Amino acid sequence: MLYEEIPTQQIIDKLRQTLKPRIGIAELSGRENSAIAQNEDDEDIALLKTGFDIYNVPITSYQRRLGSAVIAVRKIVRKLLRPVLERQVIYNFANTRVVQTLSTQLQKLQENQQTLEKKIKSEFSSGFSEVTAQLETQQQAIATFQSEIEQIKAVQQQHTAILEKITAQLLDRPH
Repeated sequence: MLYEEIPTQQIIDKLRQTLKPRIGIAELSGRENSAIAQNEDDEDIALLKTGFDIYNVPITSYQRRLGSAVIAVRKIVRKLLRPVLERQVIYNFANTRVVQTLSTQLQKLQENQQTLEKKIKSEFSSGFSEVTAQLETQQQAIATFQSEIEQIKAVQQQHTAILEKITAQLLDRPH
């Protein structure tokens, strides 16, 4: 069976565009936004932190005549889905913490790698095989952490999409 390559970056960009208005990140000024997210990974973590609680999303309706009925039905569906949504919120929160921890560890590894590179360049002008091996080991560890972070992000995004699909199906189902 052939597997298609998943366009991870396109999915991440689309989620950012979709989620920013919903969770209030779009209102941040450029300066505040750069303080929260120094790079895309920090921005993704900020999105995870602000968007992990999918249960307490405001229920609204833009229909004039049926608005209150639609809101009432959505509230009932939310109550019915409460156990599932609460479990998903807990899972999202745990994922957010894991991703943040891995990101912090990755950042420390990168800082250590930079420190080692500077130290090696200053102390040893000619390369030694041990130092090269240590650098390669750290680079492999960094690559592994980056891969794990991307996998966790992808899984969380998939779970969120599935939950949204289930919620939409339940809302569309006749009673």
